[in-house]
Amino acid sequence: MKLKQDFFDSIRIKRLRKIAGGDTLTIIYLKLLLITMDNDGIVEYEGIEKSIAEELALLIDEKPEDVGMCITYLKSVGLAEMLSENVLLFPEAVENVGSESASAKRMRDLRKKVPELPLG
Repeated sequence: MKLKQDFFDSIRIKRLRKIAGGDTLTIIYLKLLLITMDNDGIVEYEGIEKSIAEELALLIDEKPEDVGMCITYLKSVGLAEMLSENVLLFPEAVENVGSESASAKRMRDLRKKVPELPLG
């Protein structure tokens, strides 16, 4: 996973960090991104715990109330979305997986413009 260079400059992350316990909530968000990156940003509630927040807390070794608060905030600012009763989506996980750096994109674009030279 590659975070955007301005991840911590984002107004939504700055606001998250200002909430009481915001640094912990930011770490929870990053952990949630990591566990969902191989599944297109999706986590499914399996019903092992009483709620999706409790189940995720168990999965990432965090307090259920902190995970619940984090999810509530993330949903309120569009960083998480309930697709169904049992499916939670983190759009940023999809955007940050396998993304190329600006310099890699420039090089790829430059290679497309330069005609191939004959060998020999």
